[in-house]
Amino acid sequence: MAEKDEEKDMGELCHISICVAENGYKICCAYEDKPSLSQKAGWIPTSMCSKDYVEKSKKSVVARVEKILDGDCSA
Repeated sequence: MAEKDEEKDMGELCHISICVAENGYKICCAYEDKPSLSQKAGWIPTSMCSKDYVEKSKKSVVARVEKILDGDCSA
C-alpha cells in the first residue's frame, strides 16, 4: 500500500520518451519532485524521479501514455 502512495506523490510529470526495445516499446517518464526547503533556498538542485514501462504493441503504448497524462502512474 505504501507503493501506491509513493506513486501518487511522484511529483509533476515533466518528460516522456518512447524508445523501440527488443521486446516492444520502452516508455520512460520523468517527474520533478516537490522542492524541499534547501532546494527552494538554492542550496541543492531539484531532484527528479523516473518510472519506466514496457509495452508490446503501439496500441498499448498509446493507452499507457493516455493513462500517464491522466495522472495514473500505476504499473
